Amino acid sequence: MITIAVIRRAPHFSFPPESVEVMPGGSTNLTCVAIGSPMPYVRWRLGSVELTPPESIGRSVLVLTNIQESASYTCVAANEMGRIENITNVTVKGTLSRSDASVS
Repeated sequence: MITIAVIRRAPHFSFPPESVEVMPGGSTNLTCVAIGSPMPYVRWRLGSVELTPPESIGRSVLVLTNIQESASYTCVAANEMGRIENITNVTVKGTLSRSDASVS
């Protein structure tokens, strides 16, 4: 009788997204890659809003165009063994981010 062991691992980022700076009206792609066993589902969020389909396995690319405001995007990778998150900042040069703006 042959026994095969299946190793299960929580996800980890093999290619974590990096923060970027863009000019007002600019564009960028944010790429997030995670591995684990089983392969994790990878998706992007802005706050609690889901931005990409939840069925992306191992890799998700968020395409941003005509960027007018700085923001923090969260890449989430999850499988049955765990869940991890990575926050990526997209900064529009010469503007304040939502979290930097103060109310008078």
